[in-house]
Order: sequence, then C-alpha cells, then structure tokens
Amino acid sequence: MKKSAFLQLCMFLVVATLCAQPLSLDYLRTVQGLNKGQLKTALHDLVQPRLVLSYGGGSNRTWSGFAVTDVMPDGSVRDRYSDIRREFDGQNAVTGMNIEHIWANSWWGHTMNNAYCDLFNLYPADGSANGRKSNNPIGVVDGATSFDNGVTKVGKSSSYSTDQLITAWEPADEWKGDFARTYFYMATTYQHMTNEWQTTEGLLTVDPTSWTTMRPWVYELMLEWAAADPVDDIERNRNEAIYGIQGNRNPYVDIPELADYVWGSRNEEVFYVDPTSTAPEVFVPVHDVSLDFGLQALSLGMSRQVMVRGRNLPTGLTATIEGNGFAMADADLTAQEVIAGAPLTITSSATAGGVYDAMLILRGEGNYEQRTPLRMTVIDGVPAYPARDITSTVNSRSFLATWMDMHLPEGEKYIIDVYTKDSEGERKSFGTYPVELTDTFCFVRNPAASTTYYYEVRTSQGLVSNEVQVDIPAITPIFTASSSDMLFTAVPEKPSLPQNMKLNVLGISGYSIVVSCPDPYEVSLDGETWSHELTLNSSQLEFQIRFAGAPYEGVYASEMTLLLPDVRELIVSLTASVDATKAFFESFELGNKGGYAEAAVTCNAATWVMNRALISGSEVFHNDGRSVRMQIGGSITMQDDKVGGCDSLWFYAGLYNKDTGVKLNVSYSLDGGMTWTPVAQDIAFNSGEWKRYGYEIKRDGLIRLKFATQDGNQNKRINLDDIQMSDFGTNVAVQDFELSLDAEPTAVYTLDGRYVGTSVPARSGIYVVRKGDKVWKLKH
Repeated sequence: MKKSAFLQLCMFLVVATLCAQPLSLDYLRTVQGLNKGQLKTALHDLVQPRLVLSYGGGSNRTWSGFAVTDVMPDGSVRDRYSDIRREFDGQNAVTGMNIEHIWANSWWGHTMNNAYCDLFNLYPADGSANGRKSNNPIGVVDGATSFDNGVTKVGKSSSYSTDQLITAWEPADEWKGDFARTYFYMATTYQHMTNEWQTTEGLLTVDPTSWTTMRPWVYELMLEWAAADPVDDIERNRNEAIYGIQGNRNPYVDIPELADYVWGSRNEEVFYVDPTSTAPEVFVPVHDVSLDFGLQALSLGMSRQVMVRGRNLPTGLTATIEGNGFAMADADLTAQEVIAGAPLTITSSATAGGVYDAMLILRGEGNYEQRTPLRMTVIDGVPAYPARDITSTVNSRSFLATWMDMHLPEGEKYIIDVYTKDSEGERKSFGTYPVELTDTFCFVRNPAASTTYYYEVRTSQGLVSNEVQVDIPAITPIFTASSSDMLFTAVPEKPSLPQNMKLNVLGISGYSIVVSCPDPYEVSLDGETWSHELTLNSSQLEFQIRFAGAPYEGVYASEMTLLLPDVRELIVSLTASVDATKAFFESFELGNKGGYAEAAVTCNAATWVMNRALISGSEVFHNDGRSVRMQIGGSITMQDDKVGGCDSLWFYAGLYNKDTGVKLNVSYSLDGGMTWTPVAQDIAFNSGEWKRYGYEIKRDGLIRLKFATQDGNQNKRINLDDIQMSDFGTNVAVQDFELSLDAEPTAVYTLDGRYVGTSVPARSGIYVVRKGDKVWKLKH
C-alpha cells in the first residue's frame, strides 16, 4: 500500500472509531464504591490490555499503531518531545525518531512484557530529545539545564528532595497532563510488577513496598500537572484509538478526577461515576455476567465468597439462589452493608458429576431485582486442570500437568498417565508413564512437537480425573543476543570504542536478520563502514555497534532492534555516557575471568593481561556489577595502547573483604610496554574504605597502564574498578585539593547540582557547600 493511501486509511479508522458510538462509562461499574488502594487494585484488574502490538516497525507493530494513535490532521507525526515535523513512512519506523517509553523499560530490567509494548506507555519521540531524556524520571527542571529544545528539558531537579538534586526531564506545559495521566495508568496497570522494579532512576519513581506504586513526590507532582493541563480532544482521541487496538482504556483520561480518589485530596471518599445518582444500583456482582467457579471435586464440596456492593438501596438486599447444584442460606444485607461491601458464602449441593447452572438473585425495595448466573463443573473424582507452561523449542519441550489436592491419606499416591491416541482413539502411554506421585503436579518432559497428548490422574482409592488434552505446538526457533543492555563511554565530538554483538539462531534456516538502531548509534560488519541498519544472514551472526558521538556531555539512551521474521524481535538497550574525562573508561562489566591464572581478557575499553587476578560480581566493593580482585604479587596490564595520551587518571580501589596490608603500584608506558614510568607507588588502603583515586599524567602519544600489587602473602587481595583516563590536553587534570567537612549534615555540590560528598578529592572548579541553612561558594 502506498504511504498516502495507508495514512488515509489510518485517519479513516480513527474517525470511524470515534464516531461509532458515544463513550459508555459502564465499564467502570465494578470499581464504584471504592477508594485508595482498593480502587486502584480494582482498576488494575479491569484495564489490562487484551493484546499488545509487537515492538518496532512494520505490520502489527508499534509504528503501525502510532500511525493510528499519533497522526496529525496533515498526516505527519505528533511529536510531544520536539517541534520537528516528520512524515509517517507507512507502518515503518520514522527516520530520526524513537519509540519512547514513558516508564523506562530499564526500570523493570528490559523484560519484553506487556508494559514494554503497551501503547499507553509508548510515544513517537524525536531521537535526540529521547536520547538526552535517557532513563531519568520526570520532574521539574529547576537547576542547571543540560538540554532544552523548547519542548523537552533535561537537567537538575529538586522535585525528589530539597536536600539532593537528581537528573530529571520536564515536558512542555501542553503535554504535562498527558504524561501525568500516563503515569497514573502505568502505576495502576502494572502494580503487580512489585518484584521487577529496579535501577536508581526507576526506584526514584516507583516504591515497590507501597500500594501507591509511585512515590509521594511523583504522584503529588503528577496530580498538580494533571489539574493544570486538563484532558483535551487529542488525549481523548488517542485513548479511543488505543482502545481500538488493545481493547483497553486509560480510565484517568475518561474520568480525570479518578486519580484524586486514589492518590489525591478525595481519597477518603469513595468513587462513583455519577455521585449525584439516586437510582438503586448493585455494582458487584454484575447483572447478567456469569460467575464461573470452574472445576470442583464432588467429594470435597465447594465454598466460595461472592462480594456484593452497591448503593441507594435503603432497605438493603435479600439474596437467594434458584437452580440445582448450588446452596446458600438466604441472606439479608442491610443498606450499610451493601454500601461497604459484604460477602455471600455460596456452597455446592451437587450429588453427582456434571455441569451445574443456577441464578443468584438480589432483590431490593420496590421491584428492584438483579440476576447473576452461576456455573461450576463438578468432577466425580480428581479435577485435573489445563496444562501450563507448554514449551516447544530446539532445546526444550515440556508441559506442566496439575490437579486438585484431594487430601490423600498418608502413604497414598496419585497415578498420572500421559498418552497419545491413534486414529481409532486407542491410548498409547508416553515414555515411562503411568507414574506415581505425591505432588499435585508433574513436569512432562520431551514430548514430540506438533503432537496432541492427554493426561489423566487417578488414586488408589478409585478416584479418576477428567481427561486433559495438551496440544504441543511446532518447534519455536531460538533467537538470542549476547547482551540485552550495552553501555558506552565517549568524549564530546568523538565516537565510542565499538563493542561486539553475537547472535544465536537455532531451529530455522534460510533466514535474514535486520539490525536497526537510531542516531547517534551505528552498526558495522567490518568496523570500517558504519550505518544505522544491517541485514545479516546465517553466516554473519556477529557485528559491531558503537556510539557515533555527540557534541555535548550527558547520557544518551536508545534501543537497537533485531528482527527475525516469524520470531519475536529482540530489543537491546543502549546507553552512552558522554564525558570529557572518559576518553578511556574500563568498568570490567564485559570481561569474564573466574580464576587467578594468567590470561588475556577483553573487557569494555581494553584487553588486559591479568595475572593473579580475576573478575567477580560477588565483591563487597565494586561499581555497577563487577570489579577486579587482585592478589598480592598480581597485576593487570593493558595489552594495547590508548591513543590520545592521558591528561589525568582515576580509578576506584579498596581492600577485599577483611584483608589488610596490600599496597598498589600504578605505572604507564609510552613504548608499548618496554619501559614503565611510575604514577603512584605503595598506595596503602584503610580497611572498609572504597575510594576514588586520581593522578596527573599529562603525556601525549600512545599509552598503556599497569596496576600491580607488591609481593607477599597471596591470600591478601584488593578490588579495582572503573579505570578512567582523559585525553591529553583536555584540561581536566586532578589537583591536590580536598574539601573536607566532617560536621553533619554538611553536603558539597558542584554548580550543576551533582552531590560530591563530605570529604572528597576535587579538581579545579567552583563548589557549593551547604550546612543546614548556610551556603558557601568555594573556588579553587
């Protein structure tokens, strides 16, 4: 389809969706009468997306969704991050733009879940603004600004705390309410991800221990923004368009004041769609919507509670059941019980196996009556549930069979038979089945792909389960990448060092893989020709990626997409730190060395010859994930030279665990390691101290480093991490200057709002020192 025709279709679909019928808020019926956490949880259960588009560009992917949800009347992209006008390219990704996560995917470890692909969390965004925004939380930029394009601002913010500035991003006023209501949606829809929230930036926003999900400073600011920037037609139309794609809505757009009943000034009141209504209503259970109690065991009976909640029923309700198989003592609920919510206990009166249907009837004053259908399937034996965790890949095929706990007497066991059937319906047991078990589950391993299996459970007492059918799908190909999160360092105006990416593909042949990444990242097969897209085949499963460079210091975040047709795409998170002092930055995150024997190890910035040294993430002292652990008499030496010389050198070091008596020597070489010049000798460490050290080198040319400990007892060790060099002539040299302030609560900040500490080595510059309500400006 031509681009213009595709966009005309997209705009027609939007108009058709919006004009089809007026909005009904009846979908919010079941959340009425609640507030605070109960209201938020009820909304969580209500607004889950029925489906999400796959991530990236192309048919049934994110950009095909954006072409419906974020198309301007003239057919261009609605960009909430810059004022640059760009045209849609059909369903493909738009050059110069990114798919932006309002709640950064790094906050939950980049897992490809619904939150990753949910259009309510995604917006088309200018690539430059999105990169500068990075994974930082939203806030008011009231300190030093590092980026401002007139729409998106990035810089220091006191939104989190008046005592500590953070890096935040701030949208234009016209979009603040839109993003605030997106925050409300995300905090509600994905509140169940309690154990997945992570990263410093993510945990500035999310509180995994609180029902609010957002921290107070976040929801208070979002409530303020939502009030200042009310819902408009742009936001309503996007809500409708996403509803047409995902089958769910953002209720905070439909009823903006809903957020006040959860986090705001009205959260002591209960929520009603129409607070002024005087009509009698029952919100739960829902009229004419069946309550299915699923599989039940005849021998064990059944007892379940059904919550009743409503309003405007001054004489309360009387509950009865009509039909077979269900029982309940006739119940009278007072008007206050109906308003607060009260449970009805429903039990089984079934006398044989089968499917039972009945009707729960609620009657109130006058002629008020509500009918709710009830259903259950009673098994005269062991209720066996549908199979779970069905897997069919090159490396693994299995499923999980489960059944109800029948409370067997001690010594009794379940017997499960797994089998196939021939064309005549005759059983053929699979493998070693049937087998005896005491558990109420069984992992069935190595079934054949594209085959139908069955399982049945019985007991020695003669109870037999229903038969469960399990359809094993065709083998799903394996598609993996060597890394899902890549970190780069660079100096302004220069590209980073490239990093290697290896792909693994199994279970498919004759394929091609499209690798794409937006500016300022580039990919290459040979390390010489760089572009934003590559097409790989089965003989080309390794390539390089680098940060192409940027004129300003800061953090630049983006994503690389790896697309293999008919297989779920891979998304790799890309983050670059542009810093004039980081012409060389070795974090040891990419290196692997588990023993002390001498070996060459390729890490982030260099290949190191490590003797009596290893790389470990179990250290007490390390930055990020891992650091070097070096024994006495050990050394790590750069195998290759860094170009551009070195102005200053920094690194972190400290004693390992409770070891003592280790001293470190640091030296450099300008002739390929033939001769070495000392930088510092016999550096001693205090127990329990993890400290950053800095030294001037001020030498141009090719340079390499060596870190070595003195000879002695090999059982004594140190940790070493984050070795950093600035280029010669960058004027960021280390000075012999220390701000030391021992009295609490003293804090030292640079002028850009970065917290320095209370006793730190500092290079030349201006520093702000705060103690209580007193502030000093120091210049050195």
